[in-house]
Amino acid sequence: MEEQQQIENTIIEERYQKADGETAYRRYQKGKVLGKGGFAKCYEVTSIESKKVLAAKIIAKSTLKKGRTRAKLITEIKLHKSLHHQNIVQFEDVFEDNENVYILLELCQNQTLNELLKRRRRITQIEVQCYLKQLIGALKYIHSHRVLHRDLKLGNLFINDKMELKLGDFGLATKLDYDGQRRHTICGTPNYIAPEILDERMGHSYQADIWSVGVIIYTLLIGKPPFETSDVKTTYTKISQCQFNFPDHIQISENARNLISRILILDPSKRLTLDEILAHPFMTSNPIPKTTHISQLLSPPTAAWLSQYSQASMLNSKQLQPELVSVKSTSQIPKMNNLFSTQFKMTQAERIKTLTEGINYLSEKQQTKKQQEQTLENNEQQELSKENDVVYVIKCCDYQSKYGIGYVLSNHHSGVLFNDSTKIIQCNRLEFNYFDSCNQKSSYEFENYPQDLNKKVTLLQKFTQYLGVDENNTISNSQISTIFVHKFLKTRNALLLKLSNGVIQADFIDKTVIVISPNENILFVNEKGDKFSYNLEQIRDKEKIQRRYNYVQQLRGDCQ
Repeated sequence: MEEQQQIENTIIEERYQKADGETAYRRYQKGKVLGKGGFAKCYEVTSIESKKVLAAKIIAKSTLKKGRTRAKLITEIKLHKSLHHQNIVQFEDVFEDNENVYILLELCQNQTLNELLKRRRRITQIEVQCYLKQLIGALKYIHSHRVLHRDLKLGNLFINDKMELKLGDFGLATKLDYDGQRRHTICGTPNYIAPEILDERMGHSYQADIWSVGVIIYTLLIGKPPFETSDVKTTYTKISQCQFNFPDHIQISENARNLISRILILDPSKRLTLDEILAHPFMTSNPIPKTTHISQLLSPPTAAWLSQYSQASMLNSKQLQPELVSVKSTSQIPKMNNLFSTQFKMTQAERIKTLTEGINYLSEKQQTKKQQEQTLENNEQQELSKENDVVYVIKCCDYQSKYGIGYVLSNHHSGVLFNDSTKIIQCNRLEFNYFDSCNQKSSYEFENYPQDLNKKVTLLQKFTQYLGVDENNTISNSQISTIFVHKFLKTRNALLLKLSNGVIQADFIDKTVIVISPNENILFVNEKGDKFSYNLEQIRDKEKIQRRYNYVQQLRGDCQ
């Protein structure tokens, strides 16, 4: 914790020459760690002059002693600096001092698809279509400039505060001298690397990036990479033989299976091109949103959001005009085929009426199902709220750059939500509960627990100590903790927390806090720490609280 505080107190100075030859400085406040690579660390930095927040990739000069390493860094800077596209992380500046090289980049507040997948475990098809369309836009752009990325993976696909996808990290990128040229360097990330890269005699080109796109699609839909094993050599063997399958217990569409199978092909010349991927039925069978919703960083899309991009929605928007109604278009809806069995005997007006009734029928079914699900959720949450709606987070430590979120609840229990989606919560002075990434609970005594949990138990104790839990208020040995932080979402304005008791809480940067219980009772904590309780009706004339409540509602999606 002290190390983190020291980092945040560091000032970076960029020395430069003005037009008149005078030496001047730009200064940046170094903030939290965003990530670490082989030779670099990435930090959030804020310009002291302009207040603009950026990401700074910092490379120690001591790691650049080899000529090859220096050459790779120069290539990365040169290539990235030359690229300008809405779906590529914007290169801002580069400078150096006696110790480091600093690359300043656009900050993507919502982390990467890798962190998103850890929180969500799997992503819906419509979301994958949305991210894929943006990724292909970036790849078409760099390939048109003869640039190969060669390290496409979830960790290099960033999400900004507008929920736009941004391709980043050009550390392994290369530029071809001509379109037919092939590179022979073995490089990339094991799970995503193309088979022709592993065979350096064969050489590789643009199709190696397309292979990685296929791996990305599979990983988002299934939840893990297609060739992943516990051993890198075995993974490489599976890649070289294109050995993968679709697990029976996870349902994905036939279009998705077909697309992945036509990309993950050993012969690069037989893989789909980027344009062919865009024209594939996987990408054309329904409308695709320009971006996903920010609430989907934390939980799956709502039924209402999904319905906007369903096949029926596409028909509704495109085919209710007489000139667009056709037998071919209606055959795209297998579930509605019976409605059109007398298509040729109908007048055009009758066909439009029948199509409208079919769409309304589907919409009513979706609405009924949604209402049933909502009623069931509400009943469950009401049961939970009877016991738990007063429990919320009173102290929190955001150290997700390295470990996760540590916190103390209002019942004085402390816990940690780790970056790998596991959770640990202090039950009492003698025991703790541990939840794996699938939320399977195990209970242990502090004096007797598995060795592989040693680091996490130590972190629980350090977070608890750092957050200053009052020993006089700590829970007795008879009390058992059943409430913990289940998910979190960090935005520019707040840290959003979802608790296992159904409570949604937002800690804003102005030090105010709003806590919303499952039955919509509201606890508001102002900047001074004063607490006030309201119901929905009572906050209607309290603009400050209503504004924060509305902000949380926009983000919570179906977190309830």
